[in-house]
Amino acid sequence: MQSVSILRHPLAEEQLQLLRNKESDIVTFRAAITRLGYLLAVETLKDAPCAEIRVTTPMQVEAAATTLKDDKILLVPILRAGLGLVESFLTFLPKARVAHIGMSRDHETLEAKLYTNSLPKNTSDFEQILVLDPMLATGNSSVKALEVLIEAGFEASKIKLVCAFSVKEGLAQINNKFPDVKVVTAVVDPILNEIGYISPGCGDAGDRLFLI
Repeated sequence: MQSVSILRHPLAEEQLQLLRNKESDIVTFRAAITRLGYLLAVETLKDAPCAEIRVTTPMQVEAAATTLKDDKILLVPILRAGLGLVESFLTFLPKARVAHIGMSRDHETLEAKLYTNSLPKNTSDFEQILVLDPMLATGNSSVKALEVLIEAGFEASKIKLVCAFSVKEGLAQINNKFPDVKVVTAVVDPILNEIGYISPGCGDAGDRLFLI
């Protein structure tokens, strides 16, 4: 799928093995997701909105330069696991706005249910919208979040979905329903198991970030 960008780097692999390891405690897991988030941010922001400026160097020479228009970027973590990636992106985007979409999953039907939405009304103010969620499994939560964004007036072509782990089922659902939305992921795992979890994956990212 042309809309999917896979992060391939030894530094990312190191963080992925820490996230996968069931022996990693909450401190290790949080640190690994933050470090992986930095790498995902670098990959995701290759086409970030920028402005051309002029600066004067210590040599008293004027030079052309580029500055990020990070105030034109909206971060949308899907609660709760998406919060684990916010700090990493804000490190590079200190002026970015953050809105939250809260999603719960019915463990029997695997359907996603919206329980909170703090999206801004001024949709035209943003040139790039980054939806953050460590896990793209069935894709149901991400699809619901994207539906909320589109209904709010955001353009699909301005949206990127950023995740650590993904599977082909989730990627296919995003591609089929939102072909203009780009996906950035650290890895595509082999299967979605019978209870809707990524395998081998890392378990429940939200639980490992906040509860264990």
